[in-house]
Formats: sequence, C-alpha cells, structure tokens
Amino acid sequence: MNRVLVLFVLLLAAALGQAQTGWSTVSREVERPFASRLQAFKSDVHTSIRPYSTATLRVAAIPDSALPKAAFGVLDKWAGRNNGRKFRWGPLVDASVGYEGNASGVRYRSGAGLWADLDAGSKLNFHVDGQGWNERLPSYLDSVARATQVVAGEGYGYGTAPDFAHYSWNAHVSWDAHKYINVTLGRGKNFFGEGHRSLFLSDEATSYPYLRMTTSVWRIKYVDLFAVMNDIRGADGNVADFQRKFTSMHYLSYNVIDRVNVAVFEAIVWSPGSDEYPRGFEFNYLNPVLFYRPTEFRLGSPDNALLGFALNVKVGKHVLFYGQVMLDEFLASNVRNGNGWYANKQAGQIGVNAHEAFGVHGLQLRAEWNLVRPFMYTHSDTRQNYAHMGQPLAHPYGSNTEEVLAHVDLVRDRWVFSVRSSFAHMGTDSVDSYGNNIFRPESERPLKPNGARNDFGYRTGDFQSKYIFQAEARVGWTLDPRSAMRLEASYTYRMRDPPKEDPTTLHFVRVGLVCHFLDQHPEQEVRYRLR
Repeated sequence: MNRVLVLFVLLLAAALGQAQTGWSTVSREVERPFASRLQAFKSDVHTSIRPYSTATLRVAAIPDSALPKAAFGVLDKWAGRNNGRKFRWGPLVDASVGYEGNASGVRYRSGAGLWADLDAGSKLNFHVDGQGWNERLPSYLDSVARATQVVAGEGYGYGTAPDFAHYSWNAHVSWDAHKYINVTLGRGKNFFGEGHRSLFLSDEATSYPYLRMTTSVWRIKYVDLFAVMNDIRGADGNVADFQRKFTSMHYLSYNVIDRVNVAVFEAIVWSPGSDEYPRGFEFNYLNPVLFYRPTEFRLGSPDNALLGFALNVKVGKHVLFYGQVMLDEFLASNVRNGNGWYANKQAGQIGVNAHEAFGVHGLQLRAEWNLVRPFMYTHSDTRQNYAHMGQPLAHPYGSNTEEVLAHVDLVRDRWVFSVRSSFAHMGTDSVDSYGNNIFRPESERPLKPNGARNDFGYRTGDFQSKYIFQAEARVGWTLDPRSAMRLEASYTYRMRDPPKEDPTTLHFVRVGLVCHFLDQHPEQEVRYRLR
C-alpha cells in the first residue's frame, strides 16, 4: 500500500512533458488505416496494448492527404483526426435489415448515438460515446442472448425476445502526468494481445469502469489496470443487485530488438465477500509492481490468479508471428504425463498476421489457432471466475474449446472486402461439469464409483464433442472512417454438428448502414445458461 501512495504522489508531482492526450476506440476497423504502419518492421509501437493513444496513431506518420476522408465534408470538419479542433464529435448510426433463410425470416438492427472528444490543454483529454440499439438477432445470437441475458459485447438485453433493446456507453478522462506516464479513469474496454482473440484480456465482454496507468520508457511499456466487474446472475436485470467483483492486471511489454517483442501478463480476480462474510476492497492488490502471486499467497490464496506470456516476432516488412500462453494452475509432472488432470488449466494461441500480403496494397491476411483447456478461467468461488456481465473476458467460447480461424481483408479506397471464417471444436457439460461452463465450480466434476471426485481424464472436446463452422463475407463502402460507419452487405453461413435447439445450418443475409465503432462479436455459442 505504501508503494501505491508513493506512486500516486509521484504522479501528482510529475513534471509536464510530451502528451499522449486521448485514446482511440478498441476497434480493428477504426484502426485499419494505421495498422500496417504500426505493425511494420522498425516500428517500436507496442501494438499488443489497445486502445491506442492518439500519439501512437501519430507515430504512423500518415500524411493528412493520405488519410481516408468522410463521404460528407461536415463529418471531416468536426470528426477529422487531425483537423486542429479541440472539440470533435460525430454520429454513430446502425440501420440494417437481414433475412435468415432457415428460421423466422426477417431480422433487423437499428441504433443511434454519438461520440465526442475534448482536449483541455495539451495534457488532458475528455471522451464520451454512447449508442443504443433495438434489434431482432439471428437465431443463434438470439439463443445466446436468452441464455446469458446479454447481447454479446453490447450490454444487458432488455425487452421481450425476440426483440432486444440494449445500450453501451464509454467515457474517460486521460491525463498525461509525465512525458512517460499517462493516467486514465474511465469506462470502456481494454485488449492485450496481437491476435483476433486474446487469451489474456479481450474486448469480448461489455464495458466496465477502470483505472489505467500506462508507463512508456525506452523499449518498455507497462500497464496497470484496475477494474470493477459484475456478476449478473440472479439480478434479473436490476443493476443494484449485480454482484461486484474486482480485477487487477499488469501487462509488461518489452521490444527486445526491432523484430522481437516479449510480454508478461498477470491478473487477480477477487470478490468483496458476502453479507455473512464481508471482505471489502483488497488494497493489497493495488500494488503496481509485478508480481501478484506472493501477495495472493500471503492472503491465503483465496482469489483467482492468472499468469500469461507472449512472444511476437516480425518477419519481413509487414508480417507478424504471435503467440500467447495463459496459465491458471499448472503442475509440470501432470502435463508431462498427459493424464488430463483437471487442475492443469492452460490456454495457448499461435497466429500470423500479414499486411500488404504478397506485395498487394491493402491486402491483410490472418490465420490463428486457439486452445483453451477444460476448467480454464473457472474458480472454486464462481464469483471470481474470469468473466464480466455474463461473458468471458478472454475467448468468446470460454473454456474447453479449440478454434482455427482465417481472415482475408482487402481495402480499395472507400471499399472494404472481407471474408472471415472460424472452425471450432468444443466440449459440453452434463449434470456434472467437464470444464465447459466457466460459471460452474471445479467441485462439480463427475464422481468415481467410490464417491470421490474424478481428477483425471479431462480433455478438450469432452463430455460430448461439438463442431461449429462459421464464415462471413462482407463488402462495405466507408461513409465515415473515424467511426468505421459503412454501407455494407454481408452473408453469413453457420453449421453446427451435432444440431441443438437451433437449425443445424444457418444462412443469413444483411444489408444496410453498419457502424464498427466498437468491434462486433458474431462468433458465439450457448455454452451455459445463467440463473
């Protein structure tokens, strides 16, 4: 705690320096014009830490004349990236209609909102954005919303199915306390990793309140992230009845050489207790220095501790190979034995991302493999699982899953062409837990004949295997690059084997105005039902 106070005093007393000012939104589509230069060889940007600061985007050194323009001049006048205005704002609009051939026909999505930025001097930035939607989801997303009570990544689903109303809002105050230090207080999302997925912290779940301190010096970038999460089970949508929990995370990124980056991630999730056994806020976890494990051990190991490592290697000018390993619990002897010990909770990722692929301007290719073992991200105290608002904080399928995905994106002026595919193999639960449902405790494992819990034999795909293939083709014409708002048409094909309550195959066509200001999360599956 003393170290926290010392750090706070240093921040307050820090001399003024170069500004980062504000932050971009967490959206691959908004970041698209800058992504190639940020990831290129010789760039020292820590691209695994998102959102990006406006200073980071300036590092891309794209001339104003080369930046994509809005279709209407008034949008560039107010919402342009480098227009010199201290106050900037723009609209956020969704208005699309779709048809699902194998279900009840017409689907729709309508939403409206806005974003606004204010620079109060060179060191202080204020941001707010908000959007509300009313929509009838495709059948498989409708099943997810009914099971979890949440529309993926966009908030609690109100109303009567199949029509859901939901909203999302984000805000922050960003202060450059020193040329090397930024402090941001806000509500929003964070992302650690180079992949489409992150096994550390993704933007899969809806927004949350946070305090983030970012230190950038030499080849190192270090993030302290403290956040308040919600367990919504049993609350029936009443915010006052959501159960609070807290997370404290560290991410240390080091550019070893121009082509190699290594990173260490750690997280603690803890609950303030109950009315019978109140615990309150654990100030020991405000420690801004690696590592949490000794602190958690000193407290009697009551909390959910996770540790991760990443390696990212640049090849050529625009190709990045990346990988993550995430550990919850680990015993080397049982890993070597391959006996499927339930407490060997690990996750791994390997991927490659290529900009300007094969020398084709605007062509981006991505291939990625993710593996999450059974019981990963769970905890004996389910209030301390790695989730927020009914959704995983890492991979959208939670645990007990393996996925291969491939993306192809091509940009031609205002036109964006995309093909996204994902093939996943996952397990299911029965009356007992086989490590699929991250909202079930490990103690609900199957019983052996002698009445003891079975500790071994848990492998990805157990209890019963399920396979899901999903592909989406999109073509869009950009209206506003600042919000990634487009006129867009898309076709989605989805197949599940074996079938469940939804159709085995799905064909979904959508056309209209689509806003990608926040990343969307179309790959979903009912893995559990919240009570």
